[in-house]
Amino acid sequence: MSGDIDFEWADLDQGVWAITSEKNFAGKSTVLEIMLWCLRGVTKNLQTDVRSWIQWVSLDFTLDGQPYRVRFDVFDATPVGGLFLLRPDGGATELDPFTTSEGFAAVMSRFMMQALNLDPMPSMSGGEGEKQAVEHGWSALAGGLYFGGDHKVLLGDIAMAGLPARILQLYVGLPWATTKMQTGTARKELEQRRDQASRTATQRALDAEVARLRIGKDLDEARKVLAALPAELASAAELQQRAEAVAKLGATGAELQIKLAQAQAEASTMRGFANEDDRALRDLRENIVASQFFNGLEPTCCPRCETKVASTKLKQESVTLSCSLCSEHIPIDEFEGASETIVEAEARMEASAKAAAHVELHAKGLLAQLTENQKARQEAQASLDAALRSADFQKRRHAELEVARLEGAIRERQTPAAPVADDPDLKLVVAADLETQKAYEEGRSDILEALNAEILELARRLGVKALEQVALNTNATLALTKGGMKDTFSRVTAGERLRLRLATAIALLRVGEARGVGRHPGLLIVDSPGAEEVSDVDFTALIGELQTIARETAGLQIFVASANPTAILSQLKAGRCRVALGDAYVW
Repeated sequence: MSGDIDFEWADLDQGVWAITSEKNFAGKSTVLEIMLWCLRGVTKNLQTDVRSWIQWVSLDFTLDGQPYRVRFDVFDATPVGGLFLLRPDGGATELDPFTTSEGFAAVMSRFMMQALNLDPMPSMSGGEGEKQAVEHGWSALAGGLYFGGDHKVLLGDIAMAGLPARILQLYVGLPWATTKMQTGTARKELEQRRDQASRTATQRALDAEVARLRIGKDLDEARKVLAALPAELASAAELQQRAEAVAKLGATGAELQIKLAQAQAEASTMRGFANEDDRALRDLRENIVASQFFNGLEPTCCPRCETKVASTKLKQESVTLSCSLCSEHIPIDEFEGASETIVEAEARMEASAKAAAHVELHAKGLLAQLTENQKARQEAQASLDAALRSADFQKRRHAELEVARLEGAIRERQTPAAPVADDPDLKLVVAADLETQKAYEEGRSDILEALNAEILELARRLGVKALEQVALNTNATLALTKGGMKDTFSRVTAGERLRLRLATAIALLRVGEARGVGRHPGLLIVDSPGAEEVSDVDFTALIGELQTIARETAGLQIFVASANPTAILSQLKAGRCRVALGDAYVW
């Protein structure tokens, strides 16, 4: 079969509406799936091939008396469109556009959560010990509008993360419900962190104990290997001592070299002073000897021109102490103190020679020490090198290092683990959670009693005849008394579970509206309820009673998809149904 799809269903108000066909796979569920897609922004079970057939979709809906429209085209299975406000003049104002599947989901979530005054549902999600705080929005809450599958969950279509309880708490407007979710989630998150830290610390302690036992055995073996080596082999400590001796001798040799250089420089300087004093003494002696010799002579003529010296000048020389040749003064006093000058010069020469000899002797001693040091250092280095090259040393060294390593590993694992400290916020969050729980418990009792009464009445009317009592808990579990016996929602038949689910959803709407705290949008989508029935009579009665309840309940709109057109048409007018007879399709 091929051709364009052109499906339109208009003028839908409150009450029960049905899509029915004589055969399965006629497109009934697809219509419901597209309705959910428009309202949730996310498909539920819309088949991939069917989605590829769709070119555009438009859905009008009314919320709190205000009409809206979702309109989008589909390109490569991707919705591109927007959410519109419908004006009284027939025009439309775009409120929020989208161009991707994710954007569509975000647009509808923002709008619905705000319009219905719903709060995000915090919860913990993930595997044991790896849970993380997440928030569920409209996509999860919209699960409370759909009734299909095996009906194993009282509210919504996802049992995990406590979502049914949160749907209950938000749709019926239980006081303190949102705060209770927030404090409960925060408490679980902090307690999980504490428990994870405690488990980690415990596991580390166990691992350390196992490691200590293993390392202890290895250490015993390593010590045996070390003890079995010959005692004369150089140990690491002995090698360390040899290395330190080489280093010490090297440092001493360097210090001696510095001292020797200083002493040799000083000796050279002192020897220079001594030599100068010796030359000065020799010069003094020669000068005195020459002066005395020449002064003892009586000149008769000038040594230059051989002119005879007059006798008068010779006589005058003894009187005036002036030279008979040059008339200069003759220093008789120098001759008289010559011996004292020589004594002083000799004393200086002896002192400087003695000092120079002393310094030279010191330098010679330092040179001898340095020579001895260098010899000792060479011997120590040779001894160290020989030990390091020894194969026996390598064995002992390896054994000592292995023992040292294992001893260190033992000490490391003997350090006690630090106690796990609670998060400083945990005590405060626990206190807040307990107080919130107390306020929540005080405010929920009368609402739960009203819900139980409504659920009991509605479930009986919908066909659970033997039902005597129901007890709805805030965790969205339902305890029953049926036929005089205690029972639970999960243990009754699929048909009874469907009726109890419908009764609970309608009760949420009714009680919420009556108390002015309801947040349920008033829409129920029921897919293939006849599949759970054992007879057409039961299914017909269910549809009839749903129609009656819908008339009694303001704002309630129910869509039913069924492959039993006979039962549907016997209870609903043809104008409230889309029917495909024979091999025909709904669209």
